[in-house]
Formats: sequence, C-alpha cells, structure tokens
Amino acid sequence: MNMRQEEVVNEIRRMCGQAVRMQSLGWHFRYNGQAYFYVVGKDESMLRFCIPFVTGICSHERPRLKEAVDETNRNVKFVKALLSEKDEAKILLSYDHKITDNESAKEIVPHIIKALDFAVGYLEERTNNAVISTATVSSGSS
Repeated sequence: MNMRQEEVVNEIRRMCGQAVRMQSLGWHFRYNGQAYFYVVGKDESMLRFCIPFVTGICSHERPRLKEAVDETNRNVKFVKALLSEKDEAKILLSYDHKITDNESAKEIVPHIIKALDFAVGYLEERTNNAVISTATVSSGSS
C-alpha cells in the first residue's frame, strides 16, 4: 500500500470504523447503512469511491428510477448516478476525484463520503416520495 492509499484508508477508518481490503478491487466499508468501495487503481492521484447498490429505494419502476437518476446527475455535484441495464432496480453512485498536491486525504475523503451519502438521500427522496404520492393518488381515485 502506497503512502497516499494509506492516508485514504486511515481517513476512511477514522470516519467509518472498519475498512476491509478486497484483493482485486480496493477497500470495502459501510457508512449510514450503505456499502461503499474505495476502488484502488494504478494512478494513485485518482480517488474513486462508489456505492455499487443503493439500498432503501422503494420503487422498482424503471421510468421513475431513470427520472430520479437523471435528476440526481443534474443536481448533485461531483456524483455520478447510473441505473443498471441488467438489474431493473439497481442504482450505482460513484465519485471520482483527481487529488492535487495541495489536498490531503483528511480534507477530501470526508467530502467524498458525505457527497455520496447526500446523493443516497436525494435519490431516496425522489423515488420514495413518488411512490407515496402515487399510492395516495391511486387510493383517492378509487
């Protein structure tokens, strides 16, 4: 593990507790109930974090999920949301950051984790509120 990677992992552990090394991928950890990965690549200045499967999404309607993903991509800075082509209800969130010499892991790692956490809440609000309002409209028209 190089020095930059060690700083990042130490900051993850400080913020989230346990971080487990996944041999071919990087590091796995949990924050606010979501599973995160710190993906380690050849370029040590590139930080890549992702939530491979956002949990807590009630809707399984693809058009509603696609709309929520598109809205997240438009309105949540730095985070990229992707709707799986294979699994209809699977949403992935990622954050890539090219770290500069002036930045430290103590500054950027909490920002990345909190930005992804915010995006989870944003997605949940858009998908789950839509489900509630649809149910209300449906029950009101019967």
